[in-house]
Amino acid sequence: MKYLYTLLGILLSINLFAQEPVVKNTTETHNLSLYGFARSEMFINSRENVEAMGGAICLYPKPVSYDNTGMDINGNINGSFLAVTSRLGVKYTFSNDKVKLGANIEGDLGATLSGFHAFRLRHAFVFANYKSHNFIIGQTWHPFYDGVFPNVLTLNGGAPFAILNRSPQVRYEFSANKNWTVIASFVAEANRNISPEAVLGVSYKNKSWKAGIMGDYRYASNDVHFEKKDVNRKVGLNSFVGTVYAQYTKDLFTMNARVLGGQNLSYLTKWGAIALTEKDEKNLTADFNNMNQIATYFCASYGKTWRVNIFGGYLKSLGYSKPVLETDIIGAGSDIDQMYRATASVEYNYKGLNVALEGEFTGATYASLGEDMMHLKPLATDADVYNMRGVLRVTYTFSKDWNWTKK
Repeated sequence: MKYLYTLLGILLSINLFAQEPVVKNTTETHNLSLYGFARSEMFINSRENVEAMGGAICLYPKPVSYDNTGMDINGNINGSFLAVTSRLGVKYTFSNDKVKLGANIEGDLGATLSGFHAFRLRHAFVFANYKSHNFIIGQTWHPFYDGVFPNVLTLNGGAPFAILNRSPQVRYEFSANKNWTVIASFVAEANRNISPEAVLGVSYKNKSWKAGIMGDYRYASNDVHFEKKDVNRKVGLNSFVGTVYAQYTKDLFTMNARVLGGQNLSYLTKWGAIALTEKDEKNLTADFNNMNQIATYFCASYGKTWRVNIFGGYLKSLGYSKPVLETDIIGAGSDIDQMYRATASVEYNYKGLNVALEGEFTGATYASLGEDMMHLKPLATDADVYNMRGVLRVTYTFSKDWNWTKK
């Protein structure tokens, strides 16, 4: 009997143990990254250009413009030595077995305030990832960007042939599997008159390739002044833009290309225009039309310690879809029929140090509206202008990660 009681006690203990709930230990992982670079660049141009950030962002050459003595006032050699593109960023990530959360803030000294360089916010966004769902809320690269960009030294990033846009947005990404991702986003340009965008696209990636196709609908509100009654009215305008892009990476070789086309690319490439087609002073009504445009580029890079890069870009104005009022055209490069660029650079990399030299040739064909008031016609004389740009850049990149876990 004693042994029977002992056996029953053992079986009861096993049964009670089996019924105890199993507590799963959840491990929380934290990561804090501090990163950035100190950069100095010296550049020289053969003529005056449309540019920003003191010349660090160089877009295209200005047209021929003669003074009273017959000299081209834009034909001057110019240059500068800047360090304002130096950058600093911080990123925090929390993750467990269910979700990944975090935030990223990044800036440089590219803003100007009362003649002095000030902090410029580049990125500031929150991200969250749950299984196949990824959310981004805040300011970062436009969804069209999708991590595919040309490797050029100058801060223009290949614009106006490539995308150059960071905007506040709410982005949702669904990864159907390890290769395919669907992207949907609401974007609001960071200016006084909100210009909302709706972006939808799909991207594919594998070990060597990344490719995608996206479309963008944009609504812009534009101010119109009616002189007779001295009042202002806002007039809306719809536009559509699409892009197709691809990137191939194999060992030390990378190449990528993009085609971007649609109506008024100014918010993506810093080149584009809109124009009034109607203006009724009596009834206080007006109507706008977009300039139709197409832009494309190709870029290739090879190497690691020593790396060489080439870039080629072309863009073309396709005119307006209806006659416009020539005196009411708004936009940068609205008088350019076509642009083209060829760039070559060489880089040396050693433990965070990068020394690079680049030569950039950019040409632009200036034009005026033809008789149909819809399409641009190159000027009879001095239509083509060119700029040769040389850049010497020295950068030291740094980063530091702190990781810790908590159960």
